[in-house]
Amino acid sequence: MMEYKDLPEEIRGLMEHHGHLCFGVLLGYRACKYAVDIIGMSENMKVIIDKGGCGNDAVSYLLNCTTENGRLVVREGKGQYWSFFNYDEDEGISLKLNPVIISQLPKDKEQAEKYIMELPGNLLFMAEPFFEA
Repeated sequence: MMEYKDLPEEIRGLMEHHGHLCFGVLLGYRACKYAVDIIGMSENMKVIIDKGGCGNDAVSYLLNCTTENGRLVVREGKGQYWSFFNYDEDEGISLKLNPVIISQLPKDKEQAEKYIMELPGNLLFMAEPFFEA
């Protein structure tokens, strides 16, 4: 695992919120950060996740979108997809893990975690506009 002291403070908080550091949390973190870079941050956001899991904690911790407040919807899907909609900006984006990049992950867990954290969002994810009905 990556050294705790080497992690950005935001990820340390997320790790404490989730209970451990894992690929799901890191991927959720990267998806949230990349989406916010594109559509902006707002208290008026909604996130739809296919194949939820550990990444849900990243969404709740970073964006305050939870199933309890109705701003996080988890669907049973066939892949790792995140759709973010910023109602204040009337903009949305859907992100899908890039299968080519994921197939090239290093076998060593620590190297794979570092790879996920350092890879630019536009390579880690395939993005397309998302329109909330």
